[in-house]
Amino acid sequence: MGKIKEAVFDAGPFIHLSEINQLELIKLFSTILTTSYILEECKHLRKEIIKFKHIQEAILKSTANDFVKYLVNRYNIDFGEATGISLCKQERIKLFFTDDLEARDVAYNLGFEAHGTISIILRTYKENIISKKETIELIEKLYKGSSLYLSKDLKDWIINEIGNFK
Repeated sequence: MGKIKEAVFDAGPFIHLSEINQLELIKLFSTILTTSYILEECKHLRKEIIKFKHIQEAILKSTANDFVKYLVNRYNIDFGEATGISLCKQERIKLFFTDDLEARDVAYNLGFEAHGTISIILRTYKENIISKKETIELIEKLYKGSSLYLSKDLKDWIINEIGNFK
């Protein structure tokens, strides 16, 4: 598998990984594109984020901005998520990372592959970047110490699955 070549990030994964002191897990990606609007949503992390040279702020073209308006009006998703999905379309990038379930549904319906913070943690485990023990600890930290909504049942299921992974 190895590094993921390119992806578009919404604010959620930046914020949630930072809340559990694991922002460095984004090194899993060779290139991360995001928008100025998304970076503004996580302005309190700007100093941390700009340390990573593989994160690039992309400019949306006028047609992409029109698509943002369409997404917001048609699907009632937030502006930040809409800029991320529109950036995926503009740059023809298949992977979109967001923790917003509605935005993920919209992205899927438009033909993109959408994932969240938990997927990043699980992928770093599968790539042997972190251990099984660390992975379980990070899922627990997400559950207890982050603003990411994660039900106890889902947390327990994920941990059980990690335990079953060989």
